[in-house]
Order: sequence, then structure tokens, then C-alpha cells
Amino acid sequence: MAAQNIKTYRIESSFKLTSEWFPVSEFTRTYNDLPEAVSTAIEGVDDPGEEEVRVVCIEDGEIVWRSTDHEYE
Repeated sequence: MAAQNIKTYRIESSFKLTSEWFPVSEFTRTYNDLPEAVSTAIEGVDDPGEEEVRVVCIEDGEIVWRSTDHEYE
């Protein structure tokens, strides 16, 4: 039986991530579910369109979602 290709994700941003709804620990933990990571990331900044927040695949370092249209540098 082949091993499953399980992906884990982290949230990152150059901005301080805070939320009225989530404790700070939600922005530093790892996620096994991409939609959960994205929805949590959006809550971390006041304006996701201006304050970029990203979800990164831990296994390969690929940015799998970003809140802005800007290319990552």
C-alpha cells in the first residue's frame, strides 16, 4: 500500500497577525486542511488585500495561497 501524500500548511505574513475571533496560537500552528488555513489567515489581518498574508506548504515551501495579487519576492 502506497503512503498517502499528506500536506501540512503554515500561515505567514510580514504583518502582525491578530484576531478578535482567534488566539494568536492559531497563526503559528500547522494545518492539515488548506481551506481551514486560508480562512484563518484571512482573519489575521485587517485588510487582506493590502496586508498580504500567505499559506505555505511546509513540505515543499510552495506558497499555495496569498491574499494579494502581488508576486512573492
